[in-house]
Amino acid sequence: MSKVGRNDLCPCGSGKKYKKCCLDKETSAVESILRLVTTEDAAAQEAVFSESVQEQSAAEAAVRTESKLTLPKLKKMVARELKWEHPAHEQLALQLIESMRNQYDRELILEALVLWNGFSRQTKPAVKKAGSFCAAIEYLLSEEYGFMLSQTDLADKYEVTAATISRKVKELYNYVEEYGMGGEADELIALNGPGTPQEKAQALLYKAVEATSAKRRVQLAETALEIYPDSPDAYLILAEESENEHEARKFLKAGIAAGRRELGELYFTKNKGYFWGLTETRPYIRICQSYAESCWFGGKAEEAAEILEHILELNPDDNTGARYLLAAVYLYSNQLKEAERVIKNYGEDDAVAAFAYDRIVLEFKKNGITSQLKMLYRVARGVNKHVPDYLLGVKRLPHNLPDFVGMGDSNEAIEYVIMHSRLWASMPDLLKWMLKQ
Repeated sequence: MSKVGRNDLCPCGSGKKYKKCCLDKETSAVESILRLVTTEDAAAQEAVFSESVQEQSAAEAAVRTESKLTLPKLKKMVARELKWEHPAHEQLALQLIESMRNQYDRELILEALVLWNGFSRQTKPAVKKAGSFCAAIEYLLSEEYGFMLSQTDLADKYEVTAATISRKVKELYNYVEEYGMGGEADELIALNGPGTPQEKAQALLYKAVEATSAKRRVQLAETALEIYPDSPDAYLILAEESENEHEARKFLKAGIAAGRRELGELYFTKNKGYFWGLTETRPYIRICQSYAESCWFGGKAEEAAEILEHILELNPDDNTGARYLLAAVYLYSNQLKEAERVIKNYGEDDAVAAFAYDRIVLEFKKNGITSQLKMLYRVARGVNKHVPDYLLGVKRLPHNLPDFVGMGDSNEAIEYVIMHSRLWASMPDLLKWMLKQ
């Protein structure tokens, strides 16, 4: 499990147990929800406090409100704050409160509710006997916080078998490994917390970037779009997690439309040429770049060229490297004057593998096998010697683009060959010539 137990050594390296070191210094998702539940009480208290009391620290205010969490408030949260897929899931939550009320702090009961809410929404379990899930949740939390309850004890309490509890615990563990103890608490916090719809959606997208599960990323992106429909980054996440290129392209196209709505048409006219330098434009540029790449790999070269030219018009400095793919698209389409224009405009001071090897393609398409071609090949190998090995299959390409690229290194070669594979596959004679060099 990703969360540190109360009795585990503290991850800060102090050598102390977590509960005696950093536990109280951290703010969990549950504590954030707790503040949402007690918002009404906090507002009422502020009305009677003097101006000097209102200036007390936010931490002190949180302690005051959290101490007033009651069973009625927990039940109110179950009924009003949390979403449920089935009435039986909500009923089990209420039973969980009753089962734990005499033995646990209200904050821990809240954590049990959040765990059950996330688990039930994600897995949609059939509840044949509520006690089995209640027992499993209590067991999991007892392990998490060092209460050391046995499954046998809980089997007696809930009148179920220890084997049943064990099975349910495994199901819960699988969920926790994927989503964490807070589960879908992020959505609840975003929906009910402070900030504009755009800010709330962005908070969820930050969580999506950190998520290791594809399902979780999709879930967070979809919730972000419910809050704020004009988010290009949310559509980009959905496209990245799509199962096929056609579906991904639909999301990317929707994301471009969302980006235009978000910025407004007047913004494009006023700030053309300065995009990317303005932070709010970056989601739009990113999704345009991804859409162009999708069109390129999907056989829609003309559409790819159109969107890449659009990117360069908005951002001539080209922070995303649209120029490299645009040159490849024009070469592939035999629009050699356009390819030459891109290479000339951007390639004079750009010592990268892309333009070095694209110059070979341009010369071959214009003049065939020449002495100039041999000279360009020598120059290209000097820029990056690894490209021919990947182009000719001497070295096997990985399935994905590298995370980091350095000038002249093998990662640069891998990126070039993957992104330009359609171009080179259309020129078997040039590849045969290269093999002889």
